[in-house]
Formats: sequence, structure tokens, C-alpha cells
Amino acid sequence: MPLNSDMHPLLRYLVPGAVAGVAAFVFSRVLIAPLIGAAVDYEGEREHAEEHLGGGHEHGHELFTRSVQEHFGAATGVIAFAIVMGVLFAVAFGLLRTVLERRGFRPDPAALALLLAAGMFVAVALMPGLKYPANPPSVGLDDTVPARSSAFLTLVAVSVVAASVAVVAGAAWARRWGGWRAGGVVVGGYLAVMLCAMALLPSFHEVPGPVREPGGALVLDGFPAEVLADFRVFTLMNQAVMWLVIGATSAGLAALHRRAYAQVRSPAHSTPG
Repeated sequence: MPLNSDMHPLLRYLVPGAVAGVAAFVFSRVLIAPLIGAAVDYEGEREHAEEHLGGGHEHGHELFTRSVQEHFGAATGVIAFAIVMGVLFAVAFGLLRTVLERRGFRPDPAALALLLAAGMFVAVALMPGLKYPANPPSVGLDDTVPARSSAFLTLVAVSVVAASVAVVAGAAWARRWGGWRAGGVVVGGYLAVMLCAMALLPSFHEVPGPVREPGGALVLDGFPAEVLADFRVFTLMNQAVMWLVIGATSAGLAALHRRAYAQVRSPAHSTPG
């Protein structure tokens, strides 16, 4: 039975994303939040250093405390994002299953859910993140935020479209060429498209360097390289956790739904005539 057949919409669309959001928030709270705290502390030190040199400006008080932002704000944002991704995943699952069934395939719903989750992680997070990795607070320039955001979203759109075309083409060619050969061709085509897009889109180098006095004396070191590297790696891992949980939860729901459907249709449960 398909994942989206006779299953309550709340289960199909919301539960996988909600569960993934909780898992992603726990991951980010344990591993990413300390790095954000270190970045915010560095930003404060840099502002003081620049003010000491006469190039700073006054900053108002935060509307919300860091504690509120780290707990309620972060949880709301992470879970809401995961739910949206879960809804998109459910829609993509239905479309993909329809395409495969029209081509004569009968994929296992649980296995298909896991494969789709892995594919969406690659298309939505991994490939765009290689060109435009996530930045912690104090890394990045206000003047380049719109351009960087536009370039990132453009790369995500190119990646999703290229991946979708690759899946459709692979399903069409699998019967003719065989699964492995067709898969190799479409994966190679997808990677070629992404490499071209990455080469054409602009690059941004915005990591703050050291603060120095006019005479050259060092006032403050540049942004800690270890914090930046850990933040980018853990952010990508957090996305992997989210997509893994979305796929695993959807696969579990598909397996339970299939088992329940089999029990209903089983002759052992029918009333003897």
C-alpha cells in the first residue's frame, strides 16, 4: 500500500516533520548552541575593540534575552522548519511513487521513504551547503546578505530541479539500460549541472579578520577558525539528522500502515460464510 493511501493527513504530513524537528533541536541545543554562544561573545569583543579604536557604534539592548532566543525561539524555528520540510517530503513521496508506478516499478514504501530522504538531504542541504556553508553570528557582512541569500536560494532551486529531472530520467532509462547504468548516468548529469552552477554563482569571503591599530598592533584576533569549522560541520550534520528522522519516521508509518492493511485483508480476519 502507498504511504499516502488511507492514512490520516496529520500522520502523513505533520508527524514526521514534528518528530524530526524535536530531534534536530536537541542536536542543535547540545552541539551548535555553544558555538553560537562563542560567536556572539566574539562579536561583543570585536565591537568593543572597534569602539576602542573609534570605528564602532552604540548598540541597543536586545529585545529578547539570549536565553529566550536559545530555548523558545530556536525550538520554534527548528521545529517549524522541519514540519515544512516534512510536508514537502510527503508531497515529493506521492509524486515519486506515482512516477515509478507508471513506469512499472513497485517499490517498497519504507525503502522508498529512506531513499527519498537521503536524496532530499543531498539536493536541499548538502550540495548547496558545499558552496554556501552556514555562518554563525558575526560572520558575514550586512551589505552582502541579500546577494548571498539570493545566490543560495538560486543554487537550492537549481539543485532541486536537477535532482527531479535526474529521478524522472533515471526511471525512464532504467528499463532500457538497467538500474545501475541509468543511475550512474543521471547522477553524473546531476553533479555536472551542480558543478557548473557553483562555478557561475558568486563566492563570498566574509570571515572577520583581526582587528589592528593604525600602527599595525594586534588588538583582537580574527574569528576563531575552529568555531567556524565546527559550526559548519555540525549545522550540516543537523540537517542530516532532520532528514534521517523524517525518512525513518515516514518509513515506520508506511510499514505500520502496510501491516494494518494486510491484517484487514487477511482471510483469517474474515467472517466465515
